[in-house]
Amino acid sequence: MGEIRDLLIQKLVDRLNYDDPVTRRNAAGALRLHGIRAVPAIPALEKLLNDENKAVRQEAKRALDRLCSKVA
Repeated sequence: MGEIRDLLIQKLVDRLNYDDPVTRRNAAGALRLHGIRAVPAIPALEKLLNDENKAVRQEAKRALDRLCSKVA
């Protein structure tokens, strides 16, 4: 999707790749709470739908459900 210009959203997207599953889950949750501002993070969140950790997958799904409803 290209470069994310919002520094906070980019920092949260970066955390989606951390080794710690709690960090990944929390970053996905934070993106969910940012609503329309976090729409550029959708591609990164979609990758988490295949995460090895169930809690990360669930939070990514919640975030995607909310963000995709913002662009619909």
